[in-house]
Parts: sequence; C-alpha cells; structure tokens
Amino acid sequence: MEHVLFLRVFLRRPTVSESSPPLLSRRWKVILSVAILAHLTAVFAPPMAFQSRGPRGLSPSVATLLDPLASYGQMLYLDRGYAFFAPDPGPSHLITVEIDDPASTDADANRSPAEVRRFPSLNDQWPRLLYHRHFMLAEFLNDSYQPALPIEAASLVGPDLPAEELRQWRLGRKRYEAIVGSMTKHAVSRIAGGPGKVVKINRVEHLIPDFVGFTTRNVPLNEADSYITLEDFPITLETLLGSRPESLPQPGFTEPVPAPTGEPAKTGEPISNEKAANDSRDSKENLTNESETTEAKTESTVDGEAAP
Repeated sequence: MEHVLFLRVFLRRPTVSESSPPLLSRRWKVILSVAILAHLTAVFAPPMAFQSRGPRGLSPSVATLLDPLASYGQMLYLDRGYAFFAPDPGPSHLITVEIDDPASTDADANRSPAEVRRFPSLNDQWPRLLYHRHFMLAEFLNDSYQPALPIEAASLVGPDLPAEELRQWRLGRKRYEAIVGSMTKHAVSRIAGGPGKVVKINRVEHLIPDFVGFTTRNVPLNEADSYITLEDFPITLETLLGSRPESLPQPGFTEPVPAPTGEPAKTGEPISNEKAANDSRDSKENLTNESETTEAKTESTVDGEAAP
C-alpha cells in the first residue's frame, strides 16, 4: 500500500501553481541559441573555406559567410592553418647548419669533416613547442627566399623588365640576405661556440613519400633520399623576363584539291560502285593534267631565262 501511494505521489503531474518559474525567459533562450549557432559557424567556416578554395580563390558564398566571423575566429584561434594539416600538405622545409673550422686546411691529414646540424630536430628541440618554433623559422626562411639577379639584369630595363619590377627583385633579395645573415650570426654565437668558425645555412626540402611508394616499399618518412638541399643559384634571364608566346608557324604551300566531277548523289540515294570508280578515275586524270601543266610552265620559264 505504501508503494502504491509513493508511485501516485511521484507520478502525479504538478499543477500550475506548484511548477517552478522558468530559469530563462524566451528572449534569453533566443539570444543564447543565436550565439551558439554563430560560434558553431565560426568553428566550421574555416575548414569549409579550405575545402571550397579553387584555382580562382575562395568561394564567394563561403567568403561572405566567413567575413563577419573572421575576427572572432582569430581571437579564439579557430582559424587555424588547415592547409598545413591537410591530408596532402606537400613538402616541408628545414635548414641545415654547416660548421667548419677554417684553421685546419685541406692538406691536414687529421682534418675533421664539417659538422652538420639539422633544424628542427626532435632530438635537440624539446618540448614540442620549441620544435614547432624552429620549424616555423625554417619555413619562414624558405618563404622569404629570393634568387639573386644576373649581372646583366640592369641593362635589360625596358618594356620587358620595368624598373619597378627590378627594384622589387632587389629588395626581396636584400631581405632574404638579411634574414640569412641574422640566422648565421645567431648560429655562430649559439651553436658554433663563438667566432672563429665558418657557418653556412642551407635550405632543405623534405619530400613526403607518395601512396604507391609507401604501400609497396614501405618507405619511411625519414628516408635519406627524401631530403633535398635547395641550392642558391641566380635566376636565369628567361625566368626573369618570363616566357614569351612563340609565333605560330605559317601554313605551307598546299596543292589545291580538285572538285569532284559528276553530279552529287541525291539525299538517301546510294552511290553505285561504277559511279564511284568513274569519279575516282576522273579525279586522278585531273591531277595528272594539272601536274603536267605545272611542269610545262616550269620548263618554259627555265628555258626563257637561259636563252639570253
């Protein structure tokens, strides 16, 4: 009996007077719902923008959706580098520091090879944040790379090479040399152990194995052949001036095709074998006559020139 009374009391619906007032009013519920939807949109908009990016840039509809939320996403670090963490991010770029002692000459029998250190390195940079900072410095150096100009570049200033473009090339090269010089100076003091050592910084591109090589040969990510040193060569004149469109070849002399003799067949009327053979024979005779006429004209012209 007591259990029945308990169930009746527990399952009894409360009356209007017994119900507690709502915690939030309808107005606040609408405001919070809009705020939550805006936050979720800011979370999903950056990866959506990355997926909709094409050769001509960002999708207009996604750009319109992303513009009002761009500042909000950057403030909360929601707009991350999705291209960097994509399934196919492309090759990464590292730097190597070569440390050599100029005191020893090539003739020294006990000359030790130059010390080479690679940055970033999981063995040297720890914790992970320090490794990532070195990684971003290496990528920054590669992004700022500008090849040196050829010596004769100044003499080519004109319509093909405006002076402003040449000035931008030189400024980009000076900026890259300043960055390399700053890194070299830091490497001399912090890595080489002070002045007296020759330090050279090289850019290295680390290729990612493709799917076929990874599945068939089980290529490791740190394979030695996947590290390629990017040499610093001056830019060629062809690259500096850009490729010019090649002129289309002029059509050569072609022999005119004689018009077919005979009456054209009516629509739906099959051409008999005898008529087709006659048309082919007439066409061959016309070609032979035209060829003989051309040869005769050529011989008469030659004879006329040789007669005097």
